[in-house]
Formats: sequence, C-alpha cells, structure tokens
Amino acid sequence: MQYSLRKTLIRRLTISFAFSLLLLIPLIYQLIHLPASHAYDQDVSDDTRSLIPFLKISNGIPHFDISPEAEQVLKTDSRDQVYFLVLGPGNRFLAGDPGLPVPRMRRPAGKPLMYNAEYRGNNVRASAIEYELNGQKFLFITAETVLKRDILTRDSIIVTLLSAVTLIIVSTVNVWYSTSHALVPLNRIRSALQSMQQSNLEPLDEKTVPAEIRPLVQEFNGLLRRLDKSVEVQQRFVANAAHQLRTPLAGVRTQLELLRDSDDGMRDQRLTQSIAAIDRLSHLVHQMLALISSTPGGREVSVQTLVNIADVIRERSTEWVRAADVRSVDLGFELYAAQVYGDALLIGEMIANLVDNAQRYSPIGATVTIRCDAHNGHAVIEVEDDGPGIPPEECSLVFERFYRRAASANIAGSGLGLSIVREVVQGLGGTVSIGTPPRGRGCLVRVEVPQSEAETLAANANA
Repeated sequence: MQYSLRKTLIRRLTISFAFSLLLLIPLIYQLIHLPASHAYDQDVSDDTRSLIPFLKISNGIPHFDISPEAEQVLKTDSRDQVYFLVLGPGNRFLAGDPGLPVPRMRRPAGKPLMYNAEYRGNNVRASAIEYELNGQKFLFITAETVLKRDILTRDSIIVTLLSAVTLIIVSTVNVWYSTSHALVPLNRIRSALQSMQQSNLEPLDEKTVPAEIRPLVQEFNGLLRRLDKSVEVQQRFVANAAHQLRTPLAGVRTQLELLRDSDDGMRDQRLTQSIAAIDRLSHLVHQMLALISSTPGGREVSVQTLVNIADVIRERSTEWVRAADVRSVDLGFELYAAQVYGDALLIGEMIANLVDNAQRYSPIGATVTIRCDAHNGHAVIEVEDDGPGIPPEECSLVFERFYRRAASANIAGSGLGLSIVREVVQGLGGTVSIGTPPRGRGCLVRVEVPQSEAETLAANANA
C-alpha cells in the first residue's frame, strides 16, 4: 500500500482533534446545562420565599393565610406541577400539600436548601427554608416536577452533540484544505523533478520552499552539484581515455600495416615496436580498471578486511624488484606492522603505483625506499626516491587524471597512477602529500590512514 503524507496528516490531525473534542464534550454540556439548572433552582427558591409573608401569628397561634388567587399564581406553570408545604413547630402541618418530602440534611437558617425527592410518583426538585417568627421555627417547602429540566437535559445533549459534529466536520475540511495547501510546494518540487533532464540538472529553487523542507532541498541541490561534477569528471575521463587508447592502437595498426611490406631486417624492429605499444596499452587498461575499482562503489564492501600493510608490500615486492633490476634501481624496504581496515587489493595497487612512479621517473641507478609504520594512531606509508622531484606548484595537479608533467613528456606513462592513489586513500579516510626528502632532493610521497577502526577490530579479535 502506497504511503500518503497528505492522508496521514489529515487522518492524524482529524483523530487528534476529534479525541480532544470528545474529552471536552462533558465540559461543553456542563457549561450549557448548569446555568439553566441554576436558574430553575433560583425560581423554586424564590417561590419558597414568597410563602413567608403569608405566615401570621395571632395570640401565639400561627396562621398561614394565602388567598386562592395567590395559591393559583404560585402553582401555575406551563409544563410542571408545583407543590408547597408549610410546617410549624414540631413539623406540625399548617398548609399546602401533605406528605411533601422534608429534607433530612441540616438546613441553614434563612437560606434555601435545594434537594431532589419523589412525590406522588414523580421526581421533583424542592427548596426548603427555615424561618423563625416570634421565637417559633417554621419550615417552608416548594417543589416542582422536573419536566422542564428533562427537556433542558435532552436539548443540552442534542446541542452539544450537534456542535461537536459540526466542529469535527468543519475542522476536517479545514485540515484537508490546510494540508493540501501546505503540500503545494512539494507538488512544485515534484513537477520540477519530472521536467529535469539528465543533461541539465538544474538545482531546485530554495527560496520558494517552506523552512521545514528547505534543508532537504539544500541537501538535494548539493547532491545534484556533486552528481553534476561527477558526470563532468567522468565525461572528461572518457574523453581522455579515448584519446589515450586511440594513440597506442593507431601505433599498433600502423606497425602491423608496415610489417607486411618490411624486409627481414625491419620486421623485428616493427614487431618490437608493436609489442611495446601493446604493453603500453595493457598498462593503460590496467590503470583504468584500477581507477574505476578505487572509486566509491567500484568494489563490494564485503572484500574489506583487516590489512597489514607490511604483508601487502612483501607480497608485491617480487614484481617491483624485477622492474628495479631492469633500471638498476636500488630498491629498499623499511617495514613495520601497520594495520588498516580496507581492501587489500586496492591498497596493493595504491602502493604499486607509488613504487612504479618512483622507479619510472628516477634516473637509472637511483635509490627508491618503501616504508610503512604505525604512528600516532595512523598507518604511515612512504615512498622516497632521489629523482628530479615535483615542483610545489604542481603537487596538487599531478593527482588529476591524465595529467602529465611537461618535463616528463618523453617518459611512457598514462597519467593515472597518482589519481588511483588519491582515490584509494580517500576511500580509507586518509591523506596523501608530496614533499622533498630530508636530504633536499628527490620526491617523498607520504600516505596517512587512520587506524581507529582497525584497532577496534583487532581488539575485538583478541578479546
């Protein structure tokens, strides 16, 4: 089932509002019902007070003299039946409706006491007032049936429920409209993405989006910029690679065509030149494959293990020694244990490119030294030679793909070696720098890779 942000917002906001309103319904009911009930109670208590002036005492004998007309006015009500009772000292009946329930709770003198009772099979709401006259205590009671109050309760419930339902409906519509309006920027972003072409990755407009999603748009624009830069780099790489591949292939083709018409003396020379061109082509293809493997995602993460750099150098040293013998290079090793977490094959290719560059660009009979050690939480790899070195202004340029120094144009090479080194080192989270050895001449390439993860894995393995 497809997840919908709009539907989720509407559903959650509506449920939250409805639940809150349900909790408020009792309060709304009380706010409507209680004031009206209090007004009805006030009418009953006023009727009770209106009985007091009809009480008279003559010669110590109390009399309750109320005219039929006054009694008719007292008992007149459009919906309910009204009753009254007057009791003298000792609860002696003086006037009214006999049997009207008398409150059992303590009655405050001069103040009405409201209570519920049952009289003649009907529920009634009654008011009782104690009154003292000439040292004698009298009790005045009025009561009325609760028909008006029942109607009030019913109407209060209906009004409360209708108000709640109306509020829920209005709020739901408002939530739907508000969320739809709030999500309009997302629709604009979707339209912009749909119209975006691979050849034209324009960033999204950050000024027209809400502040809540602006960080997301900014990160997406950053991703587009990185992707655009990556595409540009790949296009430049493909163009340069095509040029680099075309040259040796054209050379091999030319030599093979000339080989058909060559005499025996020239044939060996043509074959030698063809083999050399094929070697250069093979080296270039190998470098390109190594560069692709060293880029992020080029190889599976599962091949990464705890690698001892000294062991990697020892395993690859045989091929480097053979190459050194060809150029009479004095190849030396200063190896100490240095562990990192990474791809052993790529680490070997990185060091091989450093050694190959040191031997290739150093004069015949030069000295090349390979070192590795652990220092201050880093694995350190150094390749030092006593060749011509690299000027400081070119130290950053030599890491670019297919970059060749003008001073080394006559030396065979692809211009990819240090690019591979940089990619591998960045993948390991390390740094690579180029400097001058302490003796003041030659080139010193230094690689530093953090050992924190490697040390953690080693500690877990030894635990």
